[in-house]
Amino acid sequence: MGLEYDLGMSGAFKPEWQIWYDGVQPVKAWLEALRPDRLVVVYNDHLNHFQFDAYPTLALGVAASFRQADEGWGLRDFPPLPGDIDFGWHVATSLVRGEFDLTVCQELSIDHGVYSWFPYLFDLPWRLPITPIAVNMVRHPIPTSRRLYRLGAALRQAVASWPAPERVLVVATGGMSHQISGARFGMANEELDRYFLRHLRERCDSLVDIPQETLMRLGGTEAAELAIWFAMRGALSPAVREVYAFHTFPKITGCGVIAFEEAGP
Repeated sequence: MGLEYDLGMSGAFKPEWQIWYDGVQPVKAWLEALRPDRLVVVYNDHLNHFQFDAYPTLALGVAASFRQADEGWGLRDFPPLPGDIDFGWHVATSLVRGEFDLTVCQELSIDHGVYSWFPYLFDLPWRLPITPIAVNMVRHPIPTSRRLYRLGAALRQAVASWPAPERVLVVATGGMSHQISGARFGMANEELDRYFLRHLRERCDSLVDIPQETLMRLGGTEAAELAIWFAMRGALSPAVREVYAFHTFPKITGCGVIAFEEAGP
């Protein structure tokens, strides 16, 4: 997704990726109108900051900025992501007091878990402060779907207790159906992706109850990353309004987006 963005913006998008680019533009327009003050993003690191010798289940970044991780082919032409130390410590304190054990990182390099999609939705210069939360989706045991859903509820409490009257955007990002290793390399399940998007708003509890092993069996090993999306849904009230949803299958993995906003003021 990231590479195709760079190629598309320097020349022309391939037809299958033009569909994705066009499909996310309504979300970009919505965000521009929404004008959030800050962003909390829950994502998974792909062995670009953390290594197997020490891989935390949940890691929160608290820093003034977060550099781009070099994933082996050089840095893309994008700056570091801006952070906010005060807000980061506030979220860290609230989550730990809410009995979520965190690894707090004062240095955290961010890989394609964020950089792949971020340029599609936010124009340079990037000024929106970000608080990143990395979730282990690489080394088993990985956190359960229910655990990540509860993380979202704890994030809601953290945001609600922040004293400034600000609008906070919560994003959770993880791969949809795909598998990039083993005998089933290249498999995906577009029907599973669309089922997930269709039911995330009103039937989230039933999705949370699906064993991650089932997601992996039906959608490929990396389909377990869908569980990260529950952190976003758990941060919202039951009465959210679906603003927009989109899904396509450009190459090797399902690509989808869904946007919710609270129904109240």
